[in-house]
Amino acid sequence: MTSLALQKTKEETRMSKTAETQKINKEKSLELVKDPGLKKLLTNILDKVPHEDIYKEAEEVKKKIIKSPKRPEQTIFSFIPHEMAKVSIFFPMSKKELKEDRRLIQKLENESNWGKIIVEGVKLAIFEEDVFLALMKIAKDKRSYLSEPYMIKTTMPEIAKLLYGHAGYTERVYELIIRSFKHFQLIRFEIALKGDKKPNVEGGSIGNIIQSFYPENPTRDVKIYFNPHFCIYFLKSMFTGINFTLRRQLKKDGSKALMRFLATHTRPKRMHLLTVLNAINYNTNQPMYALRRKFKQFTTELKKNKVLGLKTKLYSDDRG
Repeated sequence: MTSLALQKTKEETRMSKTAETQKINKEKSLELVKDPGLKKLLTNILDKVPHEDIYKEAEEVKKKIIKSPKRPEQTIFSFIPHEMAKVSIFFPMSKKELKEDRRLIQKLENESNWGKIIVEGVKLAIFEEDVFLALMKIAKDKRSYLSEPYMIKTTMPEIAKLLYGHAGYTERVYELIIRSFKHFQLIRFEIALKGDKKPNVEGGSIGNIIQSFYPENPTRDVKIYFNPHFCIYFLKSMFTGINFTLRRQLKKDGSKALMRFLATHTRPKRMHLLTVLNAINYNTNQPMYALRRKFKQFTTELKKNKVLGLKTKLYSDDRG
């Protein structure tokens, strides 16, 4: 057999294999089409199109898509009134503590630089602090206070997206957000200002965080009206910035609370374990060994996310 004939035979074999591959790919694609008329039309089109180049191009595009780096998520910042970050009204709680009947409270008192804050009603969870931060972010972006004071108009999916990013969220998340709004209505603040002529007389009651809210179905729009007196006392003050994108990566409520506490300290110094845990409203009515274990979990997570330096540690005297 001459070399020309041999070359021709190889070319015919290659073309035959290519045609067979194209036929298999075409048949696989057409299996998905149920409509007889449409299947016949597509068969005629595919018979007339030279597939080889198209398949090569498609494969190249696929490879480029796989290799291309994911776009980094834009960092989202929210804010919280400085005094609410330093002396928080939000509590890291266990699943048992999160039960509704266990969250009702008579009175909680916290000292601040300018006085005493007394909270009654319900203990607010760290998830509710997430919701509060989401509302502050939306309020800041939309500047709703300028058009209609103390009101924001948003949607439930917009709040959920801030809470979870691109991760999926369910109807249960919407229910928890609505429950947070209700808890914001239940809570009541009393303010005792320093420097009063009668220090035993409290400065007054400023009421709750949210006065009213109106969700709409099926659009999931929601209007939220804040208590003006709450806004005057808290939202008109100095703010502490919170990296919301980083915060929602944290799994533990204690880590979130500790991150918020650290945001109020430009140069954190050594503090006792109990001082820090009490400052973030953690339940310290537990054995010290259990508190040390929990605290190390929080700091480990913050070190992993570069909130704390790798050399951060808890010393044997329970100071860190």
